[in-house]
Amino acid sequence: MIRNQFDKTQDVENVEENYLKEELYALIKKDDYIFDFIQKSSLDGLWFWDLDNPENEWMNSKFWTTLGYDPDEMPHSASAWQDIINKEDLEVVFLNFTKHCKDPLHPYDQIVRYKHKLGHTVWVHCRGLAIRDRNGKPVRMLGAHTDITKLKKVEIQLQRQVERYQHIIEGTHLGTWEWNIKTGETIFNERWANITGYTLLELEPVSINTWLEASHPDDLEKSNQLLQDHFSGKTPFYECEARMKHKNGEWIWVLDRGKVVSWDSEGNPEWMIGSHQEITKSKKDLEKNKLFIQQAPSAIAMFDTDMCYLAVSQKWYEDYNITDDDIIGKSHYDIFPEIGEKWKDDHKRCLNGEVLKSEEDSFERVDGSIQWLTWELRPWYTDENKIGGILMHTADITRAKKAEISLRISEEMFRRNFENAAIGMVMLDQKGHFTKVNYKLCEILGYSNKELIKLAFKDILHPDDLAISNTSFQKLFRGEILYSNMEERCFHKDGHIVYINLSVSVIKGESDKPTYFIAQIADISHKIIARQKLQNTVGELKSIIDDISQVIIIGTDKNGLVTTFNKGAENLLGYTKDEVLLKEFPSRFLQKEELEKRGKELSLLLGREITGFEYFIALLEKEEYDAREWTHVRKDGTCFPVQITVSPIKENNEITGYLGVAVDISEIKKAEKDLKLWLTVAEDQNKRLRNFAHIVSHNLKSHSGNFEMLLDLFIQENPEIEENEIIQLFKTASENLSETIVHLNEVVLMNTSVDENLIGLNLHEAINKAIESVSAIAIETNVVINNIVESDVNILGIPAYLDSILLNFITNGIKYGSEERDSYINLRATIEREFVVLSIEDNGLGIDLKKHQAKLFGMYKTFHNNKEARGIGLFITKNQVEAIGGKIEVESIVNKGTTFKIYMKHEKN
Repeated sequence: MIRNQFDKTQDVENVEENYLKEELYALIKKDDYIFDFIQKSSLDGLWFWDLDNPENEWMNSKFWTTLGYDPDEMPHSASAWQDIINKEDLEVVFLNFTKHCKDPLHPYDQIVRYKHKLGHTVWVHCRGLAIRDRNGKPVRMLGAHTDITKLKKVEIQLQRQVERYQHIIEGTHLGTWEWNIKTGETIFNERWANITGYTLLELEPVSINTWLEASHPDDLEKSNQLLQDHFSGKTPFYECEARMKHKNGEWIWVLDRGKVVSWDSEGNPEWMIGSHQEITKSKKDLEKNKLFIQQAPSAIAMFDTDMCYLAVSQKWYEDYNITDDDIIGKSHYDIFPEIGEKWKDDHKRCLNGEVLKSEEDSFERVDGSIQWLTWELRPWYTDENKIGGILMHTADITRAKKAEISLRISEEMFRRNFENAAIGMVMLDQKGHFTKVNYKLCEILGYSNKELIKLAFKDILHPDDLAISNTSFQKLFRGEILYSNMEERCFHKDGHIVYINLSVSVIKGESDKPTYFIAQIADISHKIIARQKLQNTVGELKSIIDDISQVIIIGTDKNGLVTTFNKGAENLLGYTKDEVLLKEFPSRFLQKEELEKRGKELSLLLGREITGFEYFIALLEKEEYDAREWTHVRKDGTCFPVQITVSPIKENNEITGYLGVAVDISEIKKAEKDLKLWLTVAEDQNKRLRNFAHIVSHNLKSHSGNFEMLLDLFIQENPEIEENEIIQLFKTASENLSETIVHLNEVVLMNTSVDENLIGLNLHEAINKAIESVSAIAIETNVVINNIVESDVNILGIPAYLDSILLNFITNGIKYGSEERDSYINLRATIEREFVVLSIEDNGLGIDLKKHQAKLFGMYKTFHNNKEARGIGLFITKNQVEAIGGKIEVESIVNKGTTFKIYMKHEKN
């Protein structure tokens, strides 16, 4: 009774306020269209607005509860919601409102942001409908709100993930695709088109039909079934091997992988993303796969349907400590009797066509030890429909698991390390107040832990450093920089200054906003004192430079104006310091003809016009210094040759000027002239020696051949002594002699023959031929040789020379491989102007170039303790490369590997 009376009182009081509510009810009863609109739209709020009295607007209870407010406390006025809506969105609302009132066909529909009573943002889908009088004038506005905050958060999070993974995808060199399953819209990257021989532009406009038309008809049914399995949740990923039509008319194989990343409100798949990887080669030739498996650096095994081994990599033997040298044809379960039923079930599922994988699994061995593995089981097919067996790839991650345990331990010990660090460490809140400090910082500044916790950085920093420090903290807080490193001055508790190196990093929370800072503080007072002493030393050094009397030292500013002119420059050039400083440029002391010649050389080299002071500094953009010979002109007009070295003067890694040091080389030039005379004499002697070498190599070849033939005849007549040690020594000596004579003859031919006609040779095919020649050795030594040279790269050369060059470098890479790691040799080619540059890279023992650079290509020079080394290969190879108009460069790091770069003339199409 009391409740009814209260309701009646409220009704009387709110008659005028709720007339819109009454009017809305009347409209709903009168017009089904309005009722349908409300049914579809009013999920999280309903409002009805009097456009004749714009301040009057009725909102239902859900309108305000969605925004965190008590409906009984909120007025029915338009200004109430306009105060809490995002101001930018409010402009959009009024713009759409105006357009909708003028044109009923223009929808009043937008997404806006409201500020919740608790302070966070509420995303709302706001839709409305103008109610018009008979003349079409809008008199009321009916609207509905839908809270889409959760959807927007998911959308923002998904966008961040997409942006993060996009960089990863680009580095994998895979063709990627995105597919809207509901609309058929598709997005391909450039690599997706390249796989089928097209550019993306050639395929425009792209759609799902672009994909379907390129697919083999026989593969579509299988692909669709696998897609349905994924859509229904049977498989976590979609994965299918299928054929696609290449631009050249051939069918290529691709491995198609994908995953649904978004679903609609009814649980149907919406967007799916995935990748294409070309697998044509592996599908065409099973035997090649076996060879690959045998040479693979990872643990891979190939089985038939009875789980008997068909091929296995060396890494498989190593990872599982298999002592049986030949397991081909044997059952997997005989080799590993400890395999349990779970593994056998997985094998059966794979043989039924499933692809199984695990990122982490345990394998209990016979001895009870646990081996942690990541593994993948994949069926291989003898034809399109018949499974021939299983490909099994595993990786021993036992070390990684141990590392994971170690990581947990290290995280646990971070707090201890913080407290006991050898440098000061501090954690600060967003206002720069100390929240946690370690013992070392207390020691550096002289405060106790309790005293420091009450302070902020501003309390201990020198006033002159405070502004810079605050700027850095603001940049960190705004996310403009990830960390800051600076030298600062702090006050010790007793008042004296402590110089510190301050490194600050920002730690962000889940909302990607800074939550606190962590700083490392090192006492560098001793370093600053040393720097001051260094500055004094530099001053003294400048005085020494000024006093050097026989070496010209000239310094300039960035524009080339002379700023330093030492005593040696005055003595050798005849000018006084007052005549030159801030008045002259270095070109004043050089011959005009030499300057112009140097300008033309640099302009041609750098592809732009070089003038003036750039003659001296143009190369310093990439080089640390530029040294060359010039001719200095004295004040009296006389000249003398000099060696000038120009280098940049830097301050805080910025060039502030240049320093040139010139040394009189008159005596050196005189000696050079004498040397040329002696070289002429030596050249004549060399011609005589080559003639002698011709005779010796020819005659020795005949005698050694006779000796070897007689030895063979003797063994044929007396076969019982063939294994005699003395006879074996004779045979070895004969073979070595023949080999030496062949080497000598090759050297003679390279030094005496005129240039032969070079012919076009396909580099890719020549490399394959060389790899086939050494394949047995490579397999025996577990060296993987990769021919990455494009098939259309041709060079100008001599077939015999090219074969010899490739075999020498590849066999060297095999011979000097490291036993500490899986060895490889990679051959790739690039085009540089008129040359093809073939890079042959290995990860073997390497060569100490500091020690052996000068004699690297010398005859009979060896650099490792390999008893089979003769020291002739690199010598012959260098001469062969130069004979066909090329050159060799080498990069090597001891125990890391060697890269030879062979420049050969490019045969252009």
